[in-house]
Amino acid sequence: MAALLGLWRLTGPALWADELATWGAVRLSWSQLWQLAGSVDAVLTPYYAVLKLYTAVAGTSTTALRLPSVAAIVGATLVVTALGRRVSGPWTGVSAGLIFAILPVTSRYAQESRSYALVILGAAVALLGLVRLLENPSPGRLAGYSAATALVGLFHPLNGLLMVTGHAVAVGVWQLQQRTGGWRAAARWMVAAGVGSLPAVALSVWGAGQTAQVSWIPLVDLSALQAFPERLFHSAAVGGLVLALAVVGLRRSPPYVCLAGAAFVPLVLLLLAGTQLHVWVARYVLVVLPALAVLAASALTRLGGPRTLIVVGLTAVLAYPAHVTVRASFGHTQDSFRIATVISPRYRPGDVVVFPDTHPSIPWSPRDIYERYLPVPRPADVLRTAAQRTDGRFLARECPDANCLGSPPRIWVVRADSSVDPLRDMAQGKQQRIRTGYRTVQRWQYPLLGIALLERLPA
Repeated sequence: MAALLGLWRLTGPALWADELATWGAVRLSWSQLWQLAGSVDAVLTPYYAVLKLYTAVAGTSTTALRLPSVAAIVGATLVVTALGRRVSGPWTGVSAGLIFAILPVTSRYAQESRSYALVILGAAVALLGLVRLLENPSPGRLAGYSAATALVGLFHPLNGLLMVTGHAVAVGVWQLQQRTGGWRAAARWMVAAGVGSLPAVALSVWGAGQTAQVSWIPLVDLSALQAFPERLFHSAAVGGLVLALAVVGLRRSPPYVCLAGAAFVPLVLLLLAGTQLHVWVARYVLVVLPALAVLAASALTRLGGPRTLIVVGLTAVLAYPAHVTVRASFGHTQDSFRIATVISPRYRPGDVVVFPDTHPSIPWSPRDIYERYLPVPRPADVLRTAAQRTDGRFLARECPDANCLGSPPRIWVVRADSSVDPLRDMAQGKQQRIRTGYRTVQRWQYPLLGIALLERLPA
């Protein structure tokens, strides 16, 4: 089921800003990639490096870029099934695997060329390792848990540190429940967790100054809390059902203490931190999904086989609209395909294109969309003097004050928003030069893609 959903319309959604950033990074030389990491995306550099090695063989088509995430989610589903079986028997294992596989959020990130699917896989392996470790803290289990923890932190430090914090709470509660010997296993876990957390800590320190990557995130308020199930699960109905079942599935036994800590502590911590810091984004806490799936399956086990199948079927029905939506051309929030349908049939020789260079959120994406999705012949990018992500800069270098613009008859403006003013978020000199000589004649607006056509004013 996980494989079928992961491969279903794999190339249907266009690459969106974050995926385009991946596409841009893996095409850099190794020296350019290390140079870029010094100024932006340091925490994603390990993922970029792994994918760069892979794409050197597989290429950078949409299918190639997304297939590693499909494989990671399929692997995570197998681990979730094994975890459910270990905690509460085969029926819980199968139920947990099915619930996990049909969640819209899991196949959504199975179809995204970012590190989140690998993070979910690592979180599932680490949780299974934690349960096994507390049962019998052998050297092999300690090493396995440490490696899984390092994998999560290496591919997304915030997810990794939140996961370890949840495990720490679980280990503390588990130790209190033990009459004898609990402290030894807890001490060994601390060593394994400490070693496994080193990559996350190192990357966090390295990227500490790159705050522009999260400055766009709003603080948590009441509306964010209300939207939380939909943001995390990509379906409010499915999210509400799974969260309710997860609460019902809680037990007092040690394995369930591990599940509870892994499922709820990271969520609560990030929400609380998000009231004061710009950090609350649902994908930053995807490590909770394996534990939530197993807890929900545990609640279903109480109902018996037929009723469990009915609830799983209901979850699939509720999830279906979200599955369809995330596979639309705009399913990853940005309808990048549309640039070709707008500009290509209207292109005239002599046309040029310009881009906002001070956009507060995803300023790189319009130029990436232009380069990936607009075939030649196309308007010339006349202002660019150096490509994006070169010379340690994330954005392209342009000639100052648009001095190399010339006086083209028409200018296309490609944006990542729906601003009425197509020249908003441009450097003052460039904006003034265009505004005094051109007028807007037509605008097109799609999800996270705005296109405007400007014509030169008569002399």
